[in-house]
Formats: sequence, structure tokens, C-alpha cells
Amino acid sequence: MSLQSVKILPTKNSSDQEWLSWYLDLKNLIGTKKANRIFTMLWNNEDGYNSDANSVYLRDEMEGYGVEIAGGVIGDVADFFSTAKGYFGGFFTAGKWIGIVLAGVVVVSVGGLLLQIAFKPSVRQEAVKIGTAIGTRGMSELPAKK
Repeated sequence: MSLQSVKILPTKNSSDQEWLSWYLDLKNLIGTKKANRIFTMLWNNEDGYNSDANSVYLRDEMEGYGVEIAGGVIGDVADFFSTAKGYFGGFFTAGKWIGIVLAGVVVVSVGGLLLQIAFKPSVRQEAVKIGTAIGTRGMSELPAKK
């Protein structure tokens, strides 16, 4: 951060990172309120709205410093999907962990059941009886014919 870096003004052809870097140097030198006014004046003078620097990244960063940059129709759509991506990304991350926990519960439950069947004869007999009933579609549970 020096006076020299602030003297090199970004242009319409500058990148969003160059605009942001220049703004941060300016803000550190003269304060936020003055830097916001100067940034807005230069942005308008350089027709920054119609430049490649008018990115979601720059709009989000500058909004954090109190400078609103319009993105136009395409920029507003990009901003919307950027926000939606963040929301759904968090949702799917939470959903993934919930799925992992539920799968773990199912695995432990089935494992416990299999251990019970393997080591307890009464549970094994009951399991065989249930399996037979399922296999015969309930016919094995009907009373025997005389």
C-alpha cells in the first residue's frame, strides 16, 4: 500500500482483482467513505458496468465495503445463481452427513441382528420361521389340513 499504487488508476480493461486491490489501497490511505465515493466516480467514468471486471466476485466484495455495483440483467442472474449455489451446496452437504449417519445406524442394526441370529438358537428359529412364512407367502402359517 503506497501512494504510487493508488496513483495507477484501473481502467475499463482492468480485471476485477485490479479494481479491488486499488480500492483496498485507496481505502487504507484515505478511509472508507472517501474511497467509496472515489471508487464509484471512477467506476462510472470508466464504464465499469460494461467491463469484464463487473464480476460476481467484485460485486460481492464491494457490497461488503458498502459499494453497490449493478450487474445488469446477466449479472443479476449470475448473482442469483451464485447465492442459490451456496444455499443448496450447504443443504447437500448437510444431507450427505445425515445420509451417512442413517446408513451407519442401518449397518449397525443389521449387524446386531445377524449376530443375534448366529449365536442365539431361539432367535435363529424365529428368523427361520419368519423366512419360511415370507417364502411361502404365509401358507406355512395356516393350520395343517386333517
